[in-house]
Amino acid sequence: MNQYFSIFYADFLQRVRSNSFIVLLIISVVAAYKFVPLPQDHYTTVRIGDYTGLNNAAWIGHSTAIMACFFLWLFGFYVVNNSIRNDLQTGVGQLIASSAITNFQYLLAKAVSHFFLFSTIVVVVFLFALGLTFYRVENYPFDFFQFASPYFFVTFPSVFILSALTIFFEVVFVQKTNIMNLIFILLFIGLLGVTNTLSGNFIYWVDPLGIQFLLNEISMAIPKSLISNSQEITVGINYSADSNLNYFLFKGSHFSFEFYLSRLFWIIFSLVTIKISSVYFHRFDVKTKRVLPKRQHVKHLYKEAKYERKIYFERLQKVDIDYRLFPLIFAEFLLLIRKGSIRLWILNLGCFIGLFFIPIEDALFIGLPIIWYLQVNRWSDLFTKEQEFRTAAFIYSTYKPLKRLLLSQFLAGTILALIFALPVIVRLCLLQQILEIIQVILSAISILSFSFFSGILFSGKRFFEFVFLFITFICISSGRTVSYIIWSSDFKHNITFQVLFTSLLIILSFSLKKRRLNRD
Repeated sequence: MNQYFSIFYADFLQRVRSNSFIVLLIISVVAAYKFVPLPQDHYTTVRIGDYTGLNNAAWIGHSTAIMACFFLWLFGFYVVNNSIRNDLQTGVGQLIASSAITNFQYLLAKAVSHFFLFSTIVVVVFLFALGLTFYRVENYPFDFFQFASPYFFVTFPSVFILSALTIFFEVVFVQKTNIMNLIFILLFIGLLGVTNTLSGNFIYWVDPLGIQFLLNEISMAIPKSLISNSQEITVGINYSADSNLNYFLFKGSHFSFEFYLSRLFWIIFSLVTIKISSVYFHRFDVKTKRVLPKRQHVKHLYKEAKYERKIYFERLQKVDIDYRLFPLIFAEFLLLIRKGSIRLWILNLGCFIGLFFIPIEDALFIGLPIIWYLQVNRWSDLFTKEQEFRTAAFIYSTYKPLKRLLLSQFLAGTILALIFALPVIVRLCLLQQILEIIQVILSAISILSFSFFSGILFSGKRFFEFVFLFITFICISSGRTVSYIIWSSDFKHNITFQVLFTSLLIILSFSLKKRRLNRD
C-alpha cells in the first residue's frame, strides 16, 4: 500500500504544480462567475424556453455544478490524459514495472490522482459559488442541501467516472493520442445527444455526467401555468436583449432512491473499467518495430569488416561546411513527409483529390480544415521532437539554431500546409478571388505559428492538439458560419488581423525560445 500511496501522491503533486492545472483552475473560476449572471447582464446561462431561474442558493448551486461537470469533461480529459505516457517516456514506468505493485493498484492510483485533481477544482468552484450566494442572494432563505447536493451527488461522481475513462483510454490507445482525443470528444458529444433525447427514470442509467437529470429537475420546477410553447433547454452563455425573458423561483431537486442507486452504479462501473484496463495494461512493455537488414546482407557486411579492418582516410568522404538554409528546409520537409502510416497518406490523397470537386465554399469551410487537421501529428511534432527524443541540447548547440533550425522547421511546415491547400488555391485563382487566396496562405502560416508558440510555451504538443481539434470541430459542425480561414466578410480587416496575430505569435515564440536557450 505504501507504493500505491507514493504513486498517487507523486502524480497528484506533479499535476497540481503544472501550468495546465493553474490555467484550468483560473478558467473554471471565471466560468463559475459568468454562470451566475445578474438580471442587468443581458445574458442567460441555463434557460428553458423563455424562463430562467432567480438567483437563490438552489439555482446558483445547480447552475455552477452543471458548469463544473460539463467544463471538466470537456477540458479536463485533455489535461490528464498523458500520465501513463509520461511514466513510459521518462523511464519511471520501467522502475514501477519491476516493483511488486499490481497493474490494478497502479492504474487505480493514477485514477484517484486524477479524481483528486478534478475534485480540487470542483471544491474551489464550490467555495467561489458559495461566496457568490452570500453576496448576491438577499431575499431568499439559504438552503445548503439544495446548494451542495448537485456537487456531491452529480459533479463528484461524474469526475470520478471521467478519471476512470481517462485511464481506460490511455491503456487502450497507448501513444495514439490524436485518435484518443478524437474518439473521446465524439463519445462526449454522443453522450450529450443521447441523454438529451431521453426522458423518464431510465435516463439515470445512461447519463454518467448527471447533467440531464439536473436540467430535467429545473424544467419540472416551472409552473405548468407558465409553460410556453417552447421548452427547449439551452446551457451556455447566451447574450440576448429579449424583453420576453421571465424568471421563476427554483427551490431545488428531488433526489430519489433510484437516482442514488444509479450514481453508485456508475462508480462501480468506473472501478470495473479500471479492473478491465489492468488486464490489458502493457506494464510499460511497449514493443517497437525494428527494421533490420536482410540476413545475407548482414553476413556480407561482417565479412567485409573482418578482412578490411584498416581505415583508409583517402576513401572517406570529404566534409563540406554548408551554412545554407535550403538543405535544412529540405531535411525537415522529408521528415514531415516520412511521418505517418501509408493508410493516412491514402486518406490524405483522397481528401486532396476531393478538394478539386466539392463546391468551393465547402472546400474552404469544411474540406481544408479536415485535411489540415489530419496533419496535426506533423504540426505538433515539428517543434517538440527535439525534447521528445532528448536531442535538444545537441541540436541547439549548432550554428545559429534560431535563425537556421527553427526557421527551416517553420518554412517546411508552411510549405507542406500550402501543398495540401493547393487544390483550393488553384480554384480560387481561376475564380480570381485574390483576397481569399491571401487568407488561405495566412491561415496556413497561423497554424504553424500557433504550433510553434504553444510547443515552446507549454514544452509539449498536447495543448496544440486539443485546441486545434476543438477549433476544427467547431468549423465542421457549424457548416459555413464559422471558420478560422475566412473569419468575416470584411476581407481587409480580416487579413490585417491575421497578419498581426501571426506576427505576434512568431515574435513571442522566437523571444521565448531565445530566452530559454540563454537560460539553459
